[in-house]
Amino acid sequence: MITQHKLKERIRSTYFELISDIAHFSYDELLSVVTNRLTTILNTTHSVIYIYNKWNKKYEIKTGSKETDLFMKSLVDFSDINQQLMESDISDGKSILKEKSELLNSVIIPLFPKFGSSGFVFLSYPKDADPLSNNSVGIVKQETEQLLKLVNYYKLSENSVSKSKFLFDMSTRLYSMNIKEDILKDIVQCLYKLYPTFTYYLLLSQDYEAESSLPIKTIEYSDAATKRVSTQAFLTGEVQLEDRVKDKNTSIYAPLRGKQGVYGVLQIITPHAVDFTEDEIDFITQFANTAGAAIENVTLYQHSKHLVSDLKLINEATHKLNSNLKLTEIISIVRKQIIEACRATQAGFMYVNDNSDDGFDLLSGSTSYFATKQGEIFAEDILRQMQANADPMFSGDFKRDIPYRSIMAIPMIHSGKVHGAVIIMHEERYFFSFESYKLMQSLVQHSTLALTNSILKDKLEESVITDYLTKLYSRNHLDESLKAHMQSDEKGTLILFDIDDFKKINDTYGHYIGDEVIVQVANIIRTQMGQEDIPARWGGEELAIYLPNASIDDGVELAGQIRTQVESFTEPGITLSCGVSSWIDKKLDSVSDVFIRADKALYEAKEIGKNCVVKEKKLKKHSNI
Repeated sequence: MITQHKLKERIRSTYFELISDIAHFSYDELLSVVTNRLTTILNTTHSVIYIYNKWNKKYEIKTGSKETDLFMKSLVDFSDINQQLMESDISDGKSILKEKSELLNSVIIPLFPKFGSSGFVFLSYPKDADPLSNNSVGIVKQETEQLLKLVNYYKLSENSVSKSKFLFDMSTRLYSMNIKEDILKDIVQCLYKLYPTFTYYLLLSQDYEAESSLPIKTIEYSDAATKRVSTQAFLTGEVQLEDRVKDKNTSIYAPLRGKQGVYGVLQIITPHAVDFTEDEIDFITQFANTAGAAIENVTLYQHSKHLVSDLKLINEATHKLNSNLKLTEIISIVRKQIIEACRATQAGFMYVNDNSDDGFDLLSGSTSYFATKQGEIFAEDILRQMQANADPMFSGDFKRDIPYRSIMAIPMIHSGKVHGAVIIMHEERYFFSFESYKLMQSLVQHSTLALTNSILKDKLEESVITDYLTKLYSRNHLDESLKAHMQSDEKGTLILFDIDDFKKINDTYGHYIGDEVIVQVANIIRTQMGQEDIPARWGGEELAIYLPNASIDDGVELAGQIRTQVESFTEPGITLSCGVSSWIDKKLDSVSDVFIRADKALYEAKEIGKNCVVKEKKLKKHSNI
């Protein structure tokens, strides 16, 4: 029988030799050598070491074959072995063994090193061999625990160096990439290498459209989501742990942090409930920070490219918009930029017009949806909201009975006043990014001045060519239009109207009512004329219409209709005298000739009794036409 002193010396010498050569062994290899040496020193038939796995929360065999593991499971109840080891008397290993193994000559030695995972040594002897004394068992326990402590320190240090190198290599790769999808793929591959039995997800913001093959989810920001552990990790920037009792697993949420913000959350789910050590949490935090910094770098890089592209777009648009364009041309440019920049399916342009029945105009160039009744009602509602508070709208899940979920609505503000709104839409939820929204704000801001100036210019031009009282064209505009048409058309007809006995109206009712009568006649003319006809106030109580490409008979017919309507529907009741002239040969006729002949026909109508229509030259009375 070996003495206790000799036993201690042999075990120490063996363990010292292993420690001296530790760099050449893996953890499992070293423990296998330990059991082999113990078998030799103690003359055992079986020497087995089990170490507690913190991830699986169970003891795993580190030495021996699968058959040995099955043999041990037939002897030991592993379901509650951790508590039994802590409470057992090492002098009586049979207290942990099952009843059918009572005949074995064996001992189980609990191992609780001061650093690292716990475990136990199982030793068995021939039935006729002398069992180990308590002192001998104590020596094996003490020396083996000391060995495990040193080995655990070394392996931790080695593991730390390995993980540091892993992070360095990972960061070197990630920081050289400038495509976000490539970075995310690499992060996922690294997670698989580190934790092949775990499940993991990258919870990213809604601005990223993930490839379906990657374990990527969209992190939620709703009020209900703020109670979730993942959202707390995103909002606080701190690692969060969650033990799921029902699912019997543990989740760790590590924010993907960069220097300028948090870009998502790394979620790692263990297959069993696990107590993460501080070292492991620290490593996962470093991993997430490395990933977050890489995502930030590529985000900033892509953002800078977007900024250059956006600035180029704004610069090109501004250059075009400052080219003294017409309103339709401006809308066409802005609409094209919107469709190309953010792939919108609908774009509507509303402009406030107090003279309009709806209070606004849907500008030409708006897409088809806004020409529908539903689109018109929706646009009006949005514009009214913006007139009330001047706030833009950006929604990725718009809750309303329209076929569009992604909405950007931006007010056109100039000199502190809302002049209109641009509404940009798409059918898909969360289709527009926040960067697109900011770009559209900038584009609308730059185009608002051009739109406003163009509309004001149109209004100014309209006021110059429009009679202030009747809102018909001015005589000068009629003159210019007639000249233009005589250069391009084949024929045309001019009608002159004069309100009969207009002085009597003024003397009887006053000039205010006289003006009202003129307006009534202008409104009747407007309702009876064709789309291409040009109505004008000729002067005083005289009005006119030019009919492009119309014959003199067309003019006589229209004049008769207007004369009848005026006689029937004015208050106070009045009548009209009408003179009609036409041209069919631009070489023989001039503008002044056409006017002179129409004026002569009108004079003849007055002379022969008023309330009639007379056409040029023939000077024949056409009453009740």
